[in-house]
Amino acid sequence: MAHLLPELLEEILMRLKVRDLIRCKCVSKSWQSLISDPRFVKAHLKHNYESDSNNKEIGERRIVMSKYACFYTYQQFEVDDKFFDLHECHLIGSSDGLVCISPSRTEIVVVNPCIREVYKLTKPQIPKSGSLCWGFGYDASTDDYKVVLGFMKGENLACFQVFSLRSNMWKVIGEINCTFLSRVGILLKGALHWIVYNASFEKKNVIISYNLSEEKFAVVPQPDDMSYWSSVAEHSSMRLGTINGCLCAFRYDNLPNEIWMMKDYGVKQSWGIFGPERVVKYEAVHGIKRLKNYIPKQRPLCHEPWLVRSRVFLGNPIYVESLVSPHFHRRLRRRRQAADTVRNAWVVPNNVIVALYAVPRAQANADAGTSSGANTRAEASDNAGPSTRARV
Repeated sequence: MAHLLPELLEEILMRLKVRDLIRCKCVSKSWQSLISDPRFVKAHLKHNYESDSNNKEIGERRIVMSKYACFYTYQQFEVDDKFFDLHECHLIGSSDGLVCISPSRTEIVVVNPCIREVYKLTKPQIPKSGSLCWGFGYDASTDDYKVVLGFMKGENLACFQVFSLRSNMWKVIGEINCTFLSRVGILLKGALHWIVYNASFEKKNVIISYNLSEEKFAVVPQPDDMSYWSSVAEHSSMRLGTINGCLCAFRYDNLPNEIWMMKDYGVKQSWGIFGPERVVKYEAVHGIKRLKNYIPKQRPLCHEPWLVRSRVFLGNPIYVESLVSPHFHRRLRRRRQAADTVRNAWVVPNNVIVALYAVPRAQANADAGTSSGANTRAEASDNAGPSTRARV
């Protein structure tokens, strides 16, 4: 391995699962540096997305909030339905392997179940009661992950806030005259989607979207077909989901029947019925544990995935295993500081690095005494466990 070309080593490591890469960090400092490099993390993420899309055995990989380790019935999982508020802990969304969870009304965390890292957000300023809606996704324009939170400010008036992981701040983004029907935003095409109700509209159930890059709300067109409205859109049980990268609408109390899919995003005429005769592939369903406290590095946060042939998980987020850290913004900041330190130094003939800025002698002596005992620490998962039962 010592003579393996760096490019070849990277290609080999890129094809490994996350749990194996975590173990590989312990091999050497150079391997740890390579696997932790943001460029490698993004390349590995892209490879996993492509691998899942080219997998002919499964249709989608999704994540659900689950209390149990075994799959008995879909009713054991949290669903965005009329019983949603009976649970305190909610799965808000998932993007690039990061999973956003709300353990309580004012608490929101972003976790990566594979590497067991947890980031707790600053508490939002929201009312103590009333309906909430959420969403989580990636903003490609700023390389940032954002959490969107909506709350009812008055009758038929919703106020929305957005939290940026990069800036670590909440900000108000606008108000809309509506009432929430769906509570969890569906991430698709860089935007979050909800179903809202507005009594002043002729067609009262409206699909709205929030573009994470443009930070703008918009209305998603729905078909004029009367069968669509009578069977789906006129009901309070109407919900959204995704099928093969397309937005779909259905009733959670009528699955797997009457599923409508928008084949071309934003094109009103592209809506059509995704009939029961269509072949449904197996889906790899990951169950993240419902916990009061998500503690990093302590225990597995996900159950082993199941292969399920069903349409009941259409409204659950798409999931991919990744090395992306919820603390990515802090790590990027440290890397920039390290790069600046290197640029502000030069190597003298006796191989001693001399900083351009002055360091007091007492401080330099203290630093010399402490730096000799510093060690790098490689993180490894003690409870990674065996590979999944169905190679998913």
